[in-house]
Amino acid sequence: MGLTELIKNGVVITNLEGDCKEEVFKGLYNELYKQGKVKESFYEGLIKREEVFPTGLLLTKHNVAIPHTDVEHVNSSCIAVATLKNPVTFQCMEDSDKSLEIRIVFMLAMAEAHSHIEMLQKLIMLIQNEVVLENILRAQNKNEVIEQINQVYESLSV
Repeated sequence: MGLTELIKNGVVITNLEGDCKEEVFKGLYNELYKQGKVKESFYEGLIKREEVFPTGLLLTKHNVAIPHTDVEHVNSSCIAVATLKNPVTFQCMEDSDKSLEIRIVFMLAMAEAHSHIEMLQKLIMLIQNEVVLENILRAQNKNEVIEQINQVYESLSV
């Protein structure tokens, strides 16, 4: 399954409100859980993994976070995307002592172990495009977010 299909299969929330990463995780988790995409243990799995392996990525203009957890917490592979109304602090993936202000979250819920790496590679190609990130932040709904990703997807063949 490609990147766009995984996002279509997941949830997209624009202007999600949350004061901390745990609230952002909870908002996305609740929607994924309601749809049966993840198990009840998914949220705790995210929190525990984030403590050990931070997921904030320092980029040129718009930092992003790519939280995920182990496959045993997932029923059906998908990606949840959230644009945040206000920036939320995440620790940097490369330096956990460094805090980053995040406004875009791509939460991976992969049911197969090998698929995390492949999706991370595809997301990295996507998030290197600052114009796309800007457009995703401006998007008002799921369709607009998917449209922005589709444009990049088609040009990169990811």
